[in-house]
Amino acid sequence: MTDHDHHTEDPGWADRPAFQKWFFRGLIAFGVVAALAGFVPDWQKKHPHFAIEQIPVFFAVWGFAAFMFIVLAGQHLRKLVGRAPDYYEERE
Repeated sequence: MTDHDHHTEDPGWADRPAFQKWFFRGLIAFGVVAALAGFVPDWQKKHPHFAIEQIPVFFAVWGFAAFMFIVLAGQHLRKLVGRAPDYYEERE
């Protein structure tokens, strides 16, 4: 019997629905505050290298898009380089 067969254990603190709900809400609130910070004039670049950098929330959107690309690319990369769950058990 493996560790994955035990379903009677209590879920960890990160697996509790209450924690997940509040953590998700906290991430959304932090994202909204970070995006709103782009509208504060003193925080904008005075001399941007590219015209698109003048858009107030450009860096928030760019960072979110880059993060999503990494997550989605990782999901597909796992299919290419991942091993079967019982890969190491077969060798014994």
